[in-house]
Amino acid sequence: MDQMQTRVILVDTHPILRDGLRNSLEADGGYTVVGEASDGPSAIRTCENNPYDALIINALLPGSDRLQVLSTIKKNTDRKIIVSSVEQDLNSLHDIRKCGVDGFLGKDASSKEYLAAINTVMQGGVYFSQNIANTFFIGSQSTSEKRNAYGLTERELEVLSMLSSGYCNKEVANKYDLSVRTVEAHRLNIRRKTQSNTLSDLVRISRSLGLANMSGNARHNSSSELYNGLSL
Repeated sequence: MDQMQTRVILVDTHPILRDGLRNSLEADGGYTVVGEASDGPSAIRTCENNPYDALIINALLPGSDRLQVLSTIKKNTDRKIIVSSVEQDLNSLHDIRKCGVDGFLGKDASSKEYLAAINTVMQGGVYFSQNIANTFFIGSQSTSEKRNAYGLTERELEVLSMLSSGYCNKEVANKYDLSVRTVEAHRLNIRRKTQSNTLSDLVRISRSLGLANMSGNARHNSSSELYNGLSL
């Protein structure tokens, strides 16, 4: 094998799609497919058992928690990950991005775009298909407008993110080296600015701003904290 070739692993439910992509990559001459898988668990095993440079994995894997699969793979390696067939949903895109993904390809990506994505991430960049980039851009604008509308400070956004993920006041204070009383003050300001009365309100607003931790790592307190008589 040419040492300059980029070693790729392909993960897709459909063998025909894997065959077509493998043929396109290897016809280029700069790539070699060193492993294939059809679901999440086999993707993890294939990545563990084969040295590779880039993983191309379909976002739509029936029966698999894709966020857990992506997080597990990324935790064990610093190799590049490109997710294909990504839906244009901002919350889903943010969740996938948090897993350490380097490239995003839409459902209609051509073989040339797959090559462009691999080249970009192998050079240290992040690749977005045009439609995915548009979703991120429009979503970022919308999020910025919402934050400005609420008038939340950067610190309040940080506190909101942790509170909506289930962390208590003391844990937030320890995270940002603040006093519990300061966190309580931030919490009250957040409540007033966003008109939030319950924890579910906080989670809803945090999610709309792209802050909530939706990758399965959120904390769950056994009891709700009472704040001015309201469960927050």
